[in-house]
Amino acid sequence: MIQRKSLRYLRMALQVSLLLFSIILIAVGIWGPQFAPKNIATLFIWVHYRGFLVLALLIWGNIFCMSCPFIFARDCLRIFIKPKFLWPKKLQNKWTAMFLFCAVLFYYEYMSLWSSPYKTALLIIAFFVLAMFTDTVFKKASFCKYVCPIGQFNFLASTLSPKEVKAKSLSVCESCKTQDCLRGNKELNLRGCETHLLMPRKKGNLDCTFCMDCVQACPYENIHIASVVPGSELWQETHRSGIGLLSSRKDFLAFIIAFTFGALVNAFLMTGPANIIKENFVNLGIQSDFFILLFFFFIALTALPAILLFIPEWLSQKQTGQKYKLIPTLLPVGFAVWIAHYSFHLLSGLFTFVPLISNFDLPVSWMGLNTSVITPIQLGVLVLGFLGSILVSIMLSENKKVQIAWITMNLVITCMAVWIMILPMDMRGTFVGIGQ
Repeated sequence: MIQRKSLRYLRMALQVSLLLFSIILIAVGIWGPQFAPKNIATLFIWVHYRGFLVLALLIWGNIFCMSCPFIFARDCLRIFIKPKFLWPKKLQNKWTAMFLFCAVLFYYEYMSLWSSPYKTALLIIAFFVLAMFTDTVFKKASFCKYVCPIGQFNFLASTLSPKEVKAKSLSVCESCKTQDCLRGNKELNLRGCETHLLMPRKKGNLDCTFCMDCVQACPYENIHIASVVPGSELWQETHRSGIGLLSSRKDFLAFIIAFTFGALVNAFLMTGPANIIKENFVNLGIQSDFFILLFFFFIALTALPAILLFIPEWLSQKQTGQKYKLIPTLLPVGFAVWIAHYSFHLLSGLFTFVPLISNFDLPVSWMGLNTSVITPIQLGVLVLGFLGSILVSIMLSENKKVQIAWITMNLVITCMAVWIMILPMDMRGTFVGIGQ
């Protein structure tokens, strides 16, 4: 009982802390200086938060979802408004969340969010409104499981985490008749897993928000955070509670593709070649930023994946008769691109917040690491991601031709990422960028 209470209070403390900080960011974003390098809202969200997020996912797991301020606000509102409906069956998939994920990436560029504290604050507000509306109308964690683009990013990235919420002993689970980890315990006012994951059949971190509700609800104290081999769930081709077979879930697989190639376009749009392409569009008389960006996203999220995946997928089906089984090999290299990109912002602008919260001025050269230090780190991360994709390819298929095809495809993605990372990048929204 003491452990259950301590977990509840710990999570609540983290949620309240992030909620209060979110309120501060919204206030500063709306009423603070609208010059991005002088506003903590843009600086924290687009420089520090994203960098620490991917590092936390890599080192520990889905900490942000566990500490989510949107869900704390929702829980408070649910005291007065009880949800009455179940999420529509036709929408019980990842298509809505994938669309919102791509939309956020698109409008980040289109609205230049990194340079607008006001628009950044509005984005935070939009997340709060969407979460509270969704989960006061629909029961369970519908927002987390089917809507939230940040949550879906975290789910996919946490497949590479060394931590996982799992049962200590499956034999204890098999003898359990109440399934409190899933259904909750009304007598103790403890809820079960709101993303529909039954612990003995749960595999990996997909759809797991690290909320610890199952840990608290289990009457046998049989659930804990365990250490696992990072990425090992990607080659476990078994039925997953709440998900089924991953290779049969086209929505999950499409999201993996969007996750990987979205990382490439998100980084590429900060480089010189992207600016040259934009200028060529303008010279041709195409002035609309919307349509120019639409071209980039169409190429990155549709044409490029279709070209690169065609031969490996065709060969897989020909050699093994299986469709889409090896698409998860994209996740290690895809996550590596996100880490390499966001670590660039974090490390190059690590101490840019100091002049904003104190009277102590730092020279520009002290606000972050030099690119000569950051670039080798980025390249090392990309190499590790590629090695991870090789391992997943080997574990998912015994056919040598299929393995080579998918490894080659992931090598091409890695080479593209390396090329992007060694290009000069815009250091958006920081004094570091102004000084260069």
